[in-house]
Amino acid sequence: METDSASTFNAKPPPLNSDQLNYLIWRYLQESGYADAAVKLQRDWKVDAENLSFAKNIKGHALVHLVQKGLRYHHLSLTIDENGRPSKQLNPAMFFFGPESNEPPPELREESIPAPSPAPSSSTARRGGRESVPNGFPDNVAPAAPKRGRKTAAGSERNGSVARKPSGTANHAGLDAEMANGHPGSIADARSPTATEGGADENGTLPNGDRMDIDEDSLNADHQHHDANPQPVAPLIHTLTNGASIGVQVAPAKVANLTPLTTYLSTQESVSTAATKHLTRVAWRAADSNVVTAIGDDFCGVWNLGNHLLGSKQQPPFQELMESSESTIVSAVAWEPNGEMLAIATYSNQAGQIHLFDGQELALMETLPASQRAITSLRWQGQGLRLLGVAPYESESSDSPQHAGSSILLWDLSRSPNFTGPLSVSVPEVLVDMDCALFNGNGVVCATGQRAVYFCYAFSDLVLEKKWTSDATEDESWTFIRCAWHESSVATLVAASAETGSIWLPVQGLVKKGAHEAAITGLELRPRLASTSPALKQDFATSSMDGTVKVWRWDQESNSIMSICKLVIGYASPVMALSYSPDGFCLSGASYDTIRIWNAEHAYNHMATWKGEAEAWNGAQLRDDDMVSVGGASSVNGDTIQANTDHSLSWDVDSKKLAFGLGVQVAVINFQR
Repeated sequence: METDSASTFNAKPPPLNSDQLNYLIWRYLQESGYADAAVKLQRDWKVDAENLSFAKNIKGHALVHLVQKGLRYHHLSLTIDENGRPSKQLNPAMFFFGPESNEPPPELREESIPAPSPAPSSSTARRGGRESVPNGFPDNVAPAAPKRGRKTAAGSERNGSVARKPSGTANHAGLDAEMANGHPGSIADARSPTATEGGADENGTLPNGDRMDIDEDSLNADHQHHDANPQPVAPLIHTLTNGASIGVQVAPAKVANLTPLTTYLSTQESVSTAATKHLTRVAWRAADSNVVTAIGDDFCGVWNLGNHLLGSKQQPPFQELMESSESTIVSAVAWEPNGEMLAIATYSNQAGQIHLFDGQELALMETLPASQRAITSLRWQGQGLRLLGVAPYESESSDSPQHAGSSILLWDLSRSPNFTGPLSVSVPEVLVDMDCALFNGNGVVCATGQRAVYFCYAFSDLVLEKKWTSDATEDESWTFIRCAWHESSVATLVAASAETGSIWLPVQGLVKKGAHEAAITGLELRPRLASTSPALKQDFATSSMDGTVKVWRWDQESNSIMSICKLVIGYASPVMALSYSPDGFCLSGASYDTIRIWNAEHAYNHMATWKGEAEAWNGAQLRDDDMVSVGGASSVNGDTIQANTDHSLSWDVDSKKLAFGLGVQVAVINFQR
């Protein structure tokens, strides 16, 4: 007799191993907002969790799903016989976590309980200076008593979001028991954490007042057995005051829709204009939230939004500062930190120049000789009227002893009227990006290109201090560089490669290969205010054509680059631009027609979304054009898109407005917190 092949129902799943369990816990910690705990686990675990073979198969909140289904199986196994028929009723004594007390919880005395205050951080000073209500609530609203400090896992994508979002439409029976962290759930605070993705889960069930992902089939099965004699559930016991509270407890708010709060600007005076003025960069005037600057290859101008009404169909006039010319290239722009001057770099007739405009009147003050090359990057030091630039060049003659190279330049305008010209340091590489930082009256500049990263002291003088070169066998070409200086002993330098998706910390000698699955499109360090503790670890973020934004941190104990969280904008949406708000509270990422804003202060929760209106914003069409230019999209992640248009994302000085430049348009988005 032939033996039937083994049924798939008889197949035994492989046993759970330690890596799988650790990964589920690591994911849960990330999804629940415990970034520091996730970092510590990964450091002790000594495994690159993102690259485990099974990681791609694990869905969001997997640990919560498994535990809940396991609990249901445990409870059902106690109430049904071997034939699957109900044998007894479930009672509290049979609960996995033990019986719940039938005694009502003691009433808390109506007295003020001091709220736990976090360690001094950048957000502390900001809230004191910019918010008129304490803890996000008006004075005439009294916060309710704290509730027990349970941690929940809301139904959101694995975007690094804190999974602690009570639904605004959930059943609020029980009053205090349904209040989020001791605050009424109806109070909305745009600065508070919220789930990364909205959706159907917002109306989900709240078991015992805590949001979890519920398996509806199992839930219905439970109801069939137990609805006849439901057991009363005791009210939650307030435990928040027992022990220390970790983090700032704030009322979650729904994700804000910023689309209606948008002003659309265009560099085209009319649709019949012959010349198309494509943007390469947008920037706000420092210390002014009304002046937006835009540059293209052959123009530079500003919009003044001071008298413009939000939502008005008529845009303010575009004031051109540089006359368009086929022989002149506008290569860079930078506002002086106090908004007193605007520097515009141009290149024509084999010579570069710096044009200085008055910040108030926007009148040309002075033109400085720059170099025989185009200035591709401009930065002002934080103080002292010192301007930094990079001028790369490639020789057209093969007979030239040096075919390529760059100059790092410093214009010390504090020496005026005795200014004689820029200080210069020459290097053999073609530099493509630069950044600068200031600490205790001393300045530094870093620059990168090809396989090199340069570090110079740049304030009253320009001195090359250090050069790092990556391994020649790795064939890395570094595209982005960012630096910060918070301690006298060391500055933070981070470089990224657009081509290979790698990250490099040259000071620490660390390289993170394959940080993204496609080209990196942006690199930003999270700003830290002067009041921030020097011991606070430095976060930095990268964006990619693979559709993700990743937040990283250098862990000193293990000397490794740790992944804090992974964020996404949407399905098949490459992230083309990235920007932290000046106060470090928000991180924004932009695709062609979508922007997301995350709360960097609270585990990078999703705070707000902007979607360009089809009739007013041309982003979707530009994305289709870029896809067609490479013969169509072969990847839903957008990694085959060749961007033919520049994306520029910039916050105003108050961190309340966001300018998104694409094509010939700028979307000015109001984000009032």
